[in-house]
Amino acid sequence: MKMSWKSFVSGMVLGSVLFSGISYAAPKVVKLVVNGNDIHSEVAPQIIDGSTMIPARALAEALGARVFWDEDNQTVVVENEEYRRLQRKQADISERDAAGLAADAQHHFWQMMIGGGGDHKDGSFDVKGNDYRWMGTELDTKTKYIEYLELLYTPEQAQAYWKQQTENGSIVEIEGKLAQPNADGGSRLEWENAQATFIQEGNGVKTFRFSVPIEDSSEVKEIKLRFVEGKGWRIDEPVDTIR
Repeated sequence: MKMSWKSFVSGMVLGSVLFSGISYAAPKVVKLVVNGNDIHSEVAPQIIDGSTMIPARALAEALGARVFWDEDNQTVVVENEEYRRLQRKQADISERDAAGLAADAQHHFWQMMIGGGGDHKDGSFDVKGNDYRWMGTELDTKTKYIEYLELLYTPEQAQAYWKQQTENGSIVEIEGKLAQPNADGGSRLEWENAQATFIQEGNGVKTFRFSVPIEDSSEVKEIKLRFVEGKGWRIDEPVDTIR
């Protein structure tokens, strides 16, 4: 039987099961919780014959990994952000690595929008008539915030975004700690499934064209990447370009 890659990646990670005349009970559906969050997937985690089977894609993505199908090598590939960051330190960058960089950028953008990880102080407070909340401890100072941006963006783009956010009130600094408006959001663009195509290069800059799925269609965006000495390839576009 031939199985599509989507069926495999979205399906269960199963070992070999030998059937005999023994009668087995129906699989028991269980919950999957990663870092305190309930994870919902196309195929629910189940207990089958005493073993717990977890959907590979749902678990990997909940842990911040990217899952994709390598058609040429007939391989399901799982890569986390730390691995991709090491790959991008090289003097060249592939279309696959560029796609991973864009996927990480979208994840970082929405992490910033929800205040980042770590401990969050409870409650909210008023700033000039607007409701604000403290950022999580991973992003609660200017230094941490800019360092987080520079993991994926050029220093110039990181500084420009910091200036924009503080000038328009999206970030306020109070006694060295950061806070943001008490609101959340999301995106329908699937940057984690985007396809990157190399277009041109020059002066340490490479431009890629991205086809980004959105529901039953796609959007096309051109993104410039620049090699930053000592750090690797970084996005040289405004931070809110990928969101």
